[in-house]
Amino acid sequence: MIKSTFFALMVLVSSFTAAQNGWNWPEDPNLKSQAMEKQAYYKLLIAQSKFEEAMQPLNWLYENNPNLNPSIYIQGVDCIEDILKKTTDKVRKERLQDSLLWMYDQRIEHFDNDAATIDRKAYEAFKLYYKTPSKYPLLADLYDEAYEMNGPEISTFNLNTYMLLAKNFHKIDPEKMPAEKVLDIHTQISDIIVAKQKNGENPDKLKKEQAKTDAWLSSIPGILTCEFIEEKLVPKFRANPEDLNTAKKIFKYSVEAKCTDQPYFLEASEPVFKEQPSYALASAIGSKYLASGEITKGLQYHEEAEKLATSGEEKFDALMGQAVANSKLGNKSRARTLAYEALSARPGSAEAYNLIGNLYFTSYDDCRGDKSKVMDRGVFLAAYKMYEKAGNKSQMNASKEQFPSIEEIFSEGMEEGQSITVGCWINESVKLQRRD
Repeated sequence: MIKSTFFALMVLVSSFTAAQNGWNWPEDPNLKSQAMEKQAYYKLLIAQSKFEEAMQPLNWLYENNPNLNPSIYIQGVDCIEDILKKTTDKVRKERLQDSLLWMYDQRIEHFDNDAATIDRKAYEAFKLYYKTPSKYPLLADLYDEAYEMNGPEISTFNLNTYMLLAKNFHKIDPEKMPAEKVLDIHTQISDIIVAKQKNGENPDKLKKEQAKTDAWLSSIPGILTCEFIEEKLVPKFRANPEDLNTAKKIFKYSVEAKCTDQPYFLEASEPVFKEQPSYALASAIGSKYLASGEITKGLQYHEEAEKLATSGEEKFDALMGQAVANSKLGNKSRARTLAYEALSARPGSAEAYNLIGNLYFTSYDDCRGDKSKVMDRGVFLAAYKMYEKAGNKSQMNASKEQFPSIEEIFSEGMEEGQSITVGCWINESVKLQRRD
């Protein structure tokens, strides 16, 4: 056994002597020989799963040839992780944990690629300490540094773990990890997930990471509320309306906390739209303005939504938004034109026909000439025709109640069933009918 181990060791030494690219061996021949032997020996021990024994030659290398190669620290981490699994002694376990993180510090000190190393160190530290509150400040500093150095290149395994850390840290010490910082972390992670998606990373995996991140945030009681937004973020934004970052937070958190009916939501939405115009945002802002009674602004945003629409359904909604706005502004002819344009995007739409029917139904006072009761009531005949296309029976009945009487038709020398043209802005041909 001793002979076979010695033979294997000599073979390894010979092989590494022949391939030394990327290895910083000592210049001293004697020290170099020892370093190569130690390096070959720990490789052999790891191959035999003797991780505890492998630490002896590795420790020699850390002391005598610390810049040999990054692999001595990578494999040192593997060894310590295995030893940790088998260690029950608390004091020794803490020393091993410190040693594991020391490995990453050595890689940063002696080799390049610091961003990737701190990325990995943060995750290793998280695995060690995520249940140890006294270590949360250390973990928070590590994650802050890892995110600052890596940005969108941060590893996927460091996404929702950062959010879990923020949640746990806030729970035990809301002063050191305040609510606003927790929300900043959530935004930072979400933005990076979007960047990763644009860079072509696995969309299903990223979707799961976002779901986990959102779930950790949602599980923190009382952190994402309308009161928090109004007290912490809105004053900051109103003091500096050019603060796009705060505007984005107000917009995002208002959606998540269901505060979109608050006035600050629209205030924040406008600069966000200016910076990142999209159909969905234009449509949402337009609808909110219409609901709040600011019709002109609502119309403007629905016009923007039409420009940004990429599908027939989006175009339909944008045109109907404009039609509703013009209806509220009293621009009935323009509203009808837009509703017909919307019908070209969604043929047969009950919503569009109902709107046109409403425009006609409410035009009696606008269009009456007080010369012919039959012709004045033609607006209800035109409304009935539109409500019929929409399948709106209740409004068909309401319109029918306003039809001219048979007496009025006869007294004006007309016949039921004949075609008449409704004048005014409507200019619609309809079949003359009487009310019951």
